[in-house]
Amino acid sequence: MVFPLALISALAVQWGLQVAAPLEEQRLKEELNLVARAVRLPIGESLASGNLEEIQNALDSIFTIGRVYGATVFDTDGTPIASIGTSDNTLNNSRVAQDAFDSGETQERYREIDGKSVFSQFLPVYTAGGHISGLVQITRRESDFDQATDRMQWRAWSGWALATASMAVIVLLGHYRGVGRHVRDLVRSMRRVESGDRSVRASAGGPRELQLLSTTFNRMLDGLQQAEHRLAEHRAEEQALNQRLQRQERLAAIGRMASGVAHELGAPLSVIAGRARRLRERHPLSPEQLRQLEKIERQVDRLNRTVHQLLDYCRPEGQARTRVPPARLARRALDEVSPEWPESRPGPTLILDDDLPDIPVDADRVTLALVNLLRNAAQADPDSVELEVALDGPDAVSYRVRDRGPGLSQSQEQLIQPFNSTKPAGQGIGLGLAIVHQVAQEHDGTLHLANRSDGGCEVVLSFSTTDPDTEEGQHHA
Repeated sequence: MVFPLALISALAVQWGLQVAAPLEEQRLKEELNLVARAVRLPIGESLASGNLEEIQNALDSIFTIGRVYGATVFDTDGTPIASIGTSDNTLNNSRVAQDAFDSGETQERYREIDGKSVFSQFLPVYTAGGHISGLVQITRRESDFDQATDRMQWRAWSGWALATASMAVIVLLGHYRGVGRHVRDLVRSMRRVESGDRSVRASAGGPRELQLLSTTFNRMLDGLQQAEHRLAEHRAEEQALNQRLQRQERLAAIGRMASGVAHELGAPLSVIAGRARRLRERHPLSPEQLRQLEKIERQVDRLNRTVHQLLDYCRPEGQARTRVPPARLARRALDEVSPEWPESRPGPTLILDDDLPDIPVDADRVTLALVNLLRNAAQADPDSVELEVALDGPDAVSYRVRDRGPGLSQSQEQLIQPFNSTKPAGQGIGLGLAIVHQVAQEHDGTLHLANRSDGGCEVVLSFSTTDPDTEEGQHHA
């Protein structure tokens, strides 16, 4: 921006100097002419009266002005009468002087006097009657004209240089304050983004175009940051899904292996249990032998229970759903766990709401889930187990199993994982709550485990009272 302006202004200055140089020369000539005209009248009067002293005084007054290099008064014959400074000694051979005498008008020429280039003006001097009585020559050095032109050029170019420098400073400062600093901030922000800092934002300052550019740049960064955030979430979800898939695949493999092991163990355990009963029934045994036989039977029962848990977990999803009274399932589960309850301890307390609606479930699978919950509660504290069956909202029935044991030491997500057991070694393989969770999923129910505020824990297993077909039809309607 500065360079074109400087070039245009330089061309303007050059053109102005070309126009002004002749004008300056003409001004100097007119100045010299004014000086000559000022003294022509007194010189004419003095020349008419023959007063040479007055003529010399008039010339001296011209010379004191400082703009005149020389002055001379000639008579009509071209003979010098009075002079001062550099002047011609005679005008006999001067064509310009002859022109002045002949025309009666001022004549001027550039000429050489004593080897020096000068500018001369010849003005005729008139008598009172209007006749030419002499000639006044006033000279000025040609170098005065050159110096005046040089001074004019120096002033013009100095002014141009000062104006250009001022313009450059104004333009640069204005550009920096109006545009440059905002562009620099934007470039700095871009470099920080290039280095990996996505949190930087450009300041929306400067002209409207830069504000629009900064705003667009910030929106682009917002979009990139949101896209990176979504990508990170998708990667985390994908990683979690992969981990879940791997865990499910491992569990499926374990389940298949466990199912095979359970089937393989079932037959030998049945043989061991049968032979132990025959020994007890057919052969007289000593008290020590009976104790050892009871230990064998207890271990076989524990192994059978483990085998049944494995088979229950690996069992396909229940399909045969019928509408069953919730109380019947609760009593059935209590009957199944009653043989396992210590004889010296009170059994679980059953609490039933009145007029409970039937629930569409696989009765065997729900009973199995309740049995597992009661067993876990009994192992925590067999003296405080409660089983409450109640309405849970307008269209659900919940089974609540409570105890006052030590409570839960892990989260629900951890506790429902297969083969995750918090019990001592030999007291479980960690499938009880996994089976309960599986049963809840099979019936589109819910399972919730939590510690009680007054000690112990509570497990809530809820089932819908609406048939699956009816519920699906309502959703479609």
